Amino acid sequence: MKRLIFLLTLVFFVTITKAQQFTLVSQGKSNARIIIPEKAGVVEIQAAKVFQDYIQRISGALIPIATDNTKPLAGEILIGRVSRPELKDVPFGKLGKDGLYIRNTGKRLVIAGGTGKGVLYGVYTFLEEYMGCRKYSSKVSYVPSRKTIVLNSIHDIQIPAFTYREDFYPDAYDPEYMDWHKLDSHFGGHDSGNEWGYWVHTANQFVSAGEFGKTHPEYFSFYQGRRHPEADPSGSPEAQLCWTNPDILDIVCKRLKSAIGENPVPQYWSVSQNDNTNYCRCPDCSRLDSIHAAPGARMYSTHRDSYSATGMGSLLPFINQVADRFPDKTISTLAYQYTRVPPVGIVPRKNVNIMLCNIESPRNVPIEIGDTAFCHDLNGWARLTGNIIIWDYVVQFRNLVSPFPNLRTLKPNLQYLHSKGVQAIFEEANPEKGGEFAELRAYLIAKLLWNPDLDVNRLMDDFLSGYYGHASKMIRAYIDLLHDQMEKSGVKLGIYQTPVEEKETFLSDSLIRIYTELFNQAEKAVAGSPEILRRVKTARLPLEYAILEIARDEKTGKRGAFMSADDHSLRPKPEIVKMLYDFVYLCISTNVSHLREGSVTPQQYLENYNKFLEENTTGGSGMTSSTRKP
Repeated sequence: MKRLIFLLTLVFFVTITKAQQFTLVSQGKSNARIIIPEKAGVVEIQAAKVFQDYIQRISGALIPIATDNTKPLAGEILIGRVSRPELKDVPFGKLGKDGLYIRNTGKRLVIAGGTGKGVLYGVYTFLEEYMGCRKYSSKVSYVPSRKTIVLNSIHDIQIPAFTYREDFYPDAYDPEYMDWHKLDSHFGGHDSGNEWGYWVHTANQFVSAGEFGKTHPEYFSFYQGRRHPEADPSGSPEAQLCWTNPDILDIVCKRLKSAIGENPVPQYWSVSQNDNTNYCRCPDCSRLDSIHAAPGARMYSTHRDSYSATGMGSLLPFINQVADRFPDKTISTLAYQYTRVPPVGIVPRKNVNIMLCNIESPRNVPIEIGDTAFCHDLNGWARLTGNIIIWDYVVQFRNLVSPFPNLRTLKPNLQYLHSKGVQAIFEEANPEKGGEFAELRAYLIAKLLWNPDLDVNRLMDDFLSGYYGHASKMIRAYIDLLHDQMEKSGVKLGIYQTPVEEKETFLSDSLIRIYTELFNQAEKAVAGSPEILRRVKTARLPLEYAILEIARDEKTGKRGAFMSADDHSLRPKPEIVKMLYDFVYLCISTNVSHLREGSVTPQQYLENYNKFLEENTTGGSGMTSSTRKP
């Protein structure tokens, strides 16, 4: 009897499955057609064209596009808000702006979405999750070849964990990469999805030292017994504004009104502090900071500066006044460094956005464990407002091409922020081109911003296999060993450290030898594939950078840059010189723009390293002559 029930259940399941099968392409030909609304929007048309293009790449079949004013037929791919009965089942009210809906009814395939780019995200999700396509980077994709495409049952509804998702890597701003991975941007025009008019550190943009410094020094921070209207040697403002000066409010609002008049579409406008901690200590600002300071004022430090994080007491009243004058816009301001701690006795207006930054957090462990002070501040801000965007940091800014084993913290950090009700995330990665595992880190971040509960190990293995081919196992072994050793060492991983600081921990001599052997094996595994070999060598750059920096620090000895000749003179080691030349050349040829945030191009690094070698060579005529002889 049980066997009979099992067989009947199996037959029923197979019958239902076959009834829901949808033959999209058979032997390179298709009887299907794509249906879009008669008055389709730009995103719906783009979604239809993307679907058409990729299905042709996969199968060779070109599926025609028609509008919904035609007679309904079986075998339709319904894209967008078309006039068809199947659309009544789409929960548009739950999809919001970016949510997506994919369903195979057996007779029709439905792809719909929210009010923004949801339908386009639905198409790219269909291509990735049901067709097996991949977009590993702006230049590296995978499109399978299938002459026959038969779809089984699909009923997929996805709503993003975060309503705003920005992945700050230059490569991630490629238009198709952004759409494929469902990302937002504060760059570009409104048609690209940008909702920002001004973006952070705008105080100097409104009231600059160059314009007002000599005539109105009272507009600028008071500390160390005087006003500071100057700029530093780089041209950046030395201080903040005096937020309690009434003239500042009038100037900011006047100039903001003008900017909005010229660009009325963006919703978000940042009125925020300059990027320094020289806040105003005048009597009026200090009084407000004191009145609204949270109990047990805390001290923080970054960039080697120490500061009391109590400055929001004078800033937030100013921001609220600006928000009152622009009720139909969202005024964003930074809770950053000296303004990070939420104030007491004052609440942000509903149209004030708080951009809360965790620049002080360690990166070797999840924020929830490693930075309880930030978690306390996040909870405090969440009690005041639900309009929060988190500014997170995910690379080593002082040494962008250097080993930085933080990949295991990406998922738990985003899971934690999502659990706290955070709706918007800006992941600040490498503002320059290139960097340690830039493509992998950008890929993982993009996926986790959409759904932080995804299996990150599966995501990583899929990426490594598609991007590094037969070298993927060695690259994965390197990543795992690097992270294991960092965790074992107990070091605090910060965003402004150097590889020299870790030369006795996860960058010890013995470990670097193991890492080197793993990359030797990886290069050997893909020696016959020039493009993949180049990617492997690019992944090796951070290891070589660490070796070069440690050699410069050690100078002599086993890991030093110099060797002693028979006459006791110092000569640069030929292997270090060769590594230096190879490193710089590969950086240049792969478009690595800077080795540090905003400074040190590969060419400058070579010049500086050459100078170091020449100045420390003894008993010879310099690096050039000493390196002509092995």
